[in-house]
Amino acid sequence: MKRALAALVVAFATTAFAQGARTAAETVDAFHAALRAQDTAGALSLLDRGLVVYEFGGIDPTVEAYALNHLSFDMDAAAATQWKLETRRSGGEGNERWVLSSYRVTGKQSDGTPIDQTTLETVILRRSGAQFRIVHFHWSTSDPAYQARAQKQRPPR
Repeated sequence: MKRALAALVVAFATTAFAQGARTAAETVDAFHAALRAQDTAGALSLLDRGLVVYEFGGIDPTVEAYALNHLSFDMDAAAATQWKLETRRSGGEGNERWVLSSYRVTGKQSDGTPIDQTTLETVILRRSGAQFRIVHFHWSTSDPAYQARAQKQRPPR
């Protein structure tokens, strides 16, 4: 049942965020905004059907797996933290782009544990029509304790 629901959400995700994002970097920023707003449909609208996520030592091999296993954790974390962009590089050509960012992330976990870390992000995007969609995320952090907590949030495989 959960898989069917996730597939429906992915299939019918609104394109409101996607329509506002024109460049690869704007797509990445729109994804972060959707996470902060806890807008599941908006976040999913920016993801390619072939998405693969590498996150703090874990892997979500499909967009459906990410939607089921980790998207809600990412939305909760984004709502409880502030992400300050420190550096960004981007490149690519044709329909393929990449965006490399580093962020200073501060805030508190739901248990009150403070967060103050550098988070590194690699995003690969593919143009789909007039919009870029995210085909791969890779997040890592300078805080091994946060990485361990994030891995515990993942359901066993």
